[in-house]
Amino acid sequence: MRPRPIRPNIYLPVVRFGVVSSDWKFVLAATLAGYTIPFLFGLKLWSVPLELWTGLTAAAASIAFFNYARIGRRPYWLQHRLRAMVENPRSRRALPCDLSGKPKRRWIITQ
Repeated sequence: MRPRPIRPNIYLPVVRFGVVSSDWKFVLAATLAGYTIPFLFGLKLWSVPLELWTGLTAAAASIAFFNYARIGRRPYWLQHRLRAMVENPRSRRALPCDLSGKPKRRWIITQ
């Protein structure tokens, strides 16, 4: 049998409406929150239940946000951006080279 070529896209994530499959849980959570909050309070707009409008708006807004955060940017751009907003840029984990500049004991003993 001759060897078959491997498909190059087999390791890429599944994308629907421009949103990666791992981000759909956040889209569904925003949609569910946008639907249930007006439903619990019984809100209406022009005698139409408000949960219809807010559910669709929350779904569209979250899909648009994840498209904005993903398309044309490097992988994990959003995670790095949020981390940069929260943490101090001078604080970081210790690296192995940090200890090489400071010996644990003096190598010359002075009297």
